[in-house]
Amino acid sequence: MKYLVTISGFETRNDVIFYKITVNGLHNSKVIYKRYSDLRALNEQLIQKNHEFKLKLNLPKFPKKKLFGRTKHSETDIVTRGLELQQYLEIILNTSMLWTFSFIRDLQPLNEAFEESINQLCTNHQYTKDVCWPQMQELKQQYLQRHDVSSSPSKSQSKKTNGYKQRYYFKFEEYVKQQDYVLYSVTLTDQKKNIKYQFNTRYSKLKDYHSLLENKQFKNQLPPFPKRKLIGQTFDNPDEIHERQNQLETYLNEIFSIKELVSSEPLVYFIIRIKLESKAIQEFDQHHRCSRYSQQVNCSSLEKEPFEIPKNIQSC
Repeated sequence: MKYLVTISGFETRNDVIFYKITVNGLHNSKVIYKRYSDLRALNEQLIQKNHEFKLKLNLPKFPKKKLFGRTKHSETDIVTRGLELQQYLEIILNTSMLWTFSFIRDLQPLNEAFEESINQLCTNHQYTKDVCWPQMQELKQQYLQRHDVSSSPSKSQSKKTNGYKQRYYFKFEEYVKQQDYVLYSVTLTDQKKNIKYQFNTRYSKLKDYHSLLENKQFKNQLPPFPKRKLIGQTFDNPDEIHERQNQLETYLNEIFSIKELVSSEPLVYFIIRIKLESKAIQEFDQHHRCSRYSQQVNCSSLEKEPFEIPKNIQSC
């Protein structure tokens, strides 16, 4: 267990109870004051993200309100609720799949080894779970800074931002038929880092990301997602599988050529998952960078069945 949570007391401010929450990490601790309503709002965010990013996490039950009376009128009830919240928070903070979300990172103490870890990441291009998950929010901020995301897209903007240099390219290579679906092998080429990652994915998983982007009000900027067959299954026809491979490859490269989409939460989460879960397969010479679609050396599909994270996030 990485984090120990203690609710050691409470304060009353303007007739509102604030719980004193101490979060102890491996190297540091943090004291914060939160109302019951603050933590209830956090729980609602977790439920939303768990559903939105299909994390499939079995979240702990949030302490319920009293059916009769007010908790703040009884010190015994306040202490009891504090113990319930303490147990809830300890489970949440020790669920590594949630460390990517900023509202969880805000509860965690600063990691003393953060700067050193980031330096190692930049030097070695290694993105291991032990190092990266605790630093996800910082990686997200660095990612956004590198992509110079300072404003939201306006309707007057063109589909592809002028001057934006595409960083990520995808190439679909092989595929394997599973029980009732096709698992594609894809290579991601990160031209900025001169490194490649290989991952696996399904049509349905990529469709989920497309839906997330639509829900983030990017519908008018999105290229069309490859449609399902009206009759029969792509799974049954090798030619149609290859055609879908090409369609998905084109789709991914198109959305990653649009600056506003690249900096969106779903795509940032998408890239982080690949880098954390996939092995870097090759570094390549900076003088032989791929250009647009032709340079997509070994870029191919995504997913290590199911990564149960995912997603809110953003990467390096």
